[in-house]
Formats: sequence, C-alpha cells, structure tokens
Amino acid sequence: MLFPRAIIFDLDDTLLTAYRTPEKTWGAIIAEHAEALGEHDSRWVTAEVLARVLDFLAEEEHRKLWRLEGDETRRRVVRSAFHRLNLQRPPSSEPLHGVDADRIADRFESFLEETITLKPDAHEMLDALGALGIRLGLLTNGSGPRQRGKIARFDLARHFAAIQIEEEFGEGKPDPRVYEAILSDLESPAQDSWMIGDDPNWDIAAPKALGLATVFYSEDPTAPTPPEADARVASLSAILPLVRAAA
Repeated sequence: MLFPRAIIFDLDDTLLTAYRTPEKTWGAIIAEHAEALGEHDSRWVTAEVLARVLDFLAEEEHRKLWRLEGDETRRRVVRSAFHRLNLQRPPSSEPLHGVDADRIADRFESFLEETITLKPDAHEMLDALGALGIRLGLLTNGSGPRQRGKIARFDLARHFAAIQIEEEFGEGKPDPRVYEAILSDLESPAQDSWMIGDDPNWDIAAPKALGLATVFYSEDPTAPTPPEADARVASLSAILPLVRAAA
C-alpha cells in the first residue's frame, strides 16, 4: 500500500457504532414492548422479526428502501412478521396486532439515536491523519437529514475536505460514480487514495475495482476478511500506524 494522498471513510459501523448487531437491536426494542405481546414470548417474536428483517435486507434494492424510505418500509416488514406469527400462534391465544407492529417498527430510528456512539479514538485519529497532510473524505449511504444529524452531533465535519451522502448525491455505494465524485472533490486519483470501512462490498470490493487501496474495519475476529482488502484493522487506533508504515 502506498502512502495515501487521500483517505475516504465510511461513517456507520466504522466511525460510529450503528447496526452491526441487529439481533441485539431488535431484541431490545421488542423487550420494551412486552406488554403489547400479551402471553407471547418476546424471544419468539424477536426471532421472527429478525428473520424477516434480515431476509428483506438481503437484496440491495430493499436496503436502499430501508435507508431512504425507512419508516414505511420498516412498518411493512414488521407487520409481515406479525402476520406470520399469527399464523403460527396456538388457536386459543390472542393475536398480535398491526398497531403494535407499527409501534415497534417506529421505535427503530429513535432507539439507534439513543444508543449510537462515536468509536474510541476517532477524533484523535482523524486529527493525526490531517496533520500528515492527508485529505479526508466521508462517504456514507442514507438520508441527508439523518446522516447530517449524526455528523453534527459528533462534531465530525471539521475533519473532512469532502462529505458525500447518498440521498444528497442521488446515488449511493457501490455505484462507481459515487467514489469517482468524492475522489474528484478530494483532488486525488484512485491509485493515491484509500477507502476504509466495514462493508465488504461497498467499502472494499467496489472501490478496489476502481484502483483504491482498501482497509477492512471489523471488530469481529470471526468475520472473514474480503479478498479485495489490502489490510484489516479492528480499531481506529490501528489506522495511523498502518498509514505511517506506508510512508
């Protein structure tokens, strides 16, 4: 890996905690609504909701709907889970209701807002990279208001020469135009640039195909390293030594 003229960072689950543990997220949300489940075990409900969510998110177009039309999409998915649960419930038991499915679905955004945190050493690492003369970019999928809100909340904008958000730009990762546009804003060719993130396709395979060096970020030692990754880190504090080693 060559010393980078520019580094592009992913936001969610790279600089911020977000949604890498959906089973914990949905388990906690459904546990909050135990009164709505009546006699039904929250683990039974959580398992079906999680299965329906993960099945839905397996398709890229569905993931885009989840990001950009989140409230309506999540209601639809959780209602479908409740429908399947009602087909499975014992004949003498009370049905699960759609209004409660909507309450659970609508809690998703506010739950993430309450639990999201900045990863340790984020500001220190970004400051140190900037001090080395590296131009920094932030590239994230999602809605403009939601992503801008997180960027402002954690005081991240000051570190970046370019910030590009899916809804504002009109396309999201892994469309090649997305990476080309932010490289243009950073005035850095692909071969002199790095991409760092947690998604094997969006942050590793797609930018690698354009000529960027890629660094896979994962705190899970069991997660396989994408074959296109040039390096792997398990913490933000490991990025600066990696950059200095390339000098």
